[in-house]
Amino acid sequence: MDSGFNRRRRYIVKKEFQLRYVGLILAIVLVSALISGYTIYYNSWVLLGDKLANVYPQGRLVHMLRSVTGKLALNMALVAILCAGIGVIASHRIAGPIDKMKRFIDDVAKGDYSRRLRLRKKDELKDLAESLNRLVDRLESEKKA
Repeated sequence: MDSGFNRRRRYIVKKEFQLRYVGLILAIVLVSALISGYTIYYNSWVLLGDKLANVYPQGRLVHMLRSVTGKLALNMALVAILCAGIGVIASHRIAGPIDKMKRFIDDVAKGDYSRRLRLRKKDELKDLAESLNRLVDRLESEKKA
């Protein structure tokens, strides 16, 4: 049912709302990653540090530790970028309909009862859109009566 007129033209429609939404997602993901990463990283090096110190020279061990730290930081940065992108798309499924509904309500307030709300297949708030359409149908029929 997604036709050409209903395609996304821009993903950021309610900037403040969407940035808060993405920020919340990133905070949850990064805190989880930091706790998990630190727990695994710290415990691995504490448990393996003494054993590896007997096998590898200290310089080699420090190099390995730095290498692992760099890869962990790079992976966390990539995950953050991926989560931000997913967050923008997910928030658009809420912010897009809200923006559309606001414009729709503004038109109805001006007396335009001809339009109806049509949301995309994966958008949220479809129940509210249907209720607004029924309201406008009723207002339009009362206006004609």
